[in-house]
Amino acid sequence: MAIIGQVNDLVVTDELPFGYSLAYEGTDSDINETVFMPVSDTNGQFVKGQTLQAFVYYAQDGSIQATQKEVPIKVNDFALLTCTGATDFGAFFDWGMERDLLVPKSMQHKPMDIGLSYVVYLLEDPDNRKLVGCSKLYRFLNETADDLSPGQEVSVIVFDETSLGFKCIINREYQGLLFKSDLFKRLAIGDQLTAFIKQIRGDGKIDLSLQRQGKEARKDLAAEIIDDLEAHGGISTLTDKSSADEIYARYHVSKGAYKRAIGTLYKNKKILLSKTHISLVEKK
Repeated sequence: MAIIGQVNDLVVTDELPFGYSLAYEGTDSDINETVFMPVSDTNGQFVKGQTLQAFVYYAQDGSIQATQKEVPIKVNDFALLTCTGATDFGAFFDWGMERDLLVPKSMQHKPMDIGLSYVVYLLEDPDNRKLVGCSKLYRFLNETADDLSPGQEVSVIVFDETSLGFKCIINREYQGLLFKSDLFKRLAIGDQLTAFIKQIRGDGKIDLSLQRQGKEARKDLAAEIIDDLEAHGGISTLTDKSSADEIYARYHVSKGAYKRAIGTLYKNKKILLSKTHISLVEKK
């Protein structure tokens, strides 16, 4: 059985002048419901019996259709989409299909404006044979996690901004918070980043950081700085006076973390500091 809202393996059961009749792979061609794919939605020509991959969805009339167009979102997943229209009953989003995706007003976290982008979750409504979007993402995310631990590297998607910081989707399963006080780079809704579990609070909620924490993180950064110096003739123009952007572009850490690392290296007599550069201490 094909999964609506996902890419499926389908078999061509008939060639038509205006498209193809398809069946779910592994089923007979006389199943109760076939899948139609218009010629305009194909990326090639096919013959009867050939297997292909296509995104399966509900058409406006409720029938099941397929497309080989690139669809940026799948059912039960998240994606950043741009609002193309708004009415009293919902907002519409561009998702690469002929008809825009509807996010009903009842499924909006807050009013949506045309031209702005929002992180949306895609749902199947099998009773009404529709695919709809939802921006009330907390419905699909756990606030607490037993299988995450401090220091763990995770993938995040920024989905909302609050007075405290940025709410993030963690590993497409949990939600956490990046505090503004911990940020050293600008963030935008929809950004996909690598982050780290900063702490799991007493109530189980998850705090995030864009860089590793603790002594081991400082040791790793110090070793990375030494490796970079050795690869560039023992000299770097990246000093404690360099901009936060320059430091992040090289090491993906805050300026404060970089200054602490080179301070430790200087105290341990591994590097020399000047106003214009840092350099390795020559080995005797």
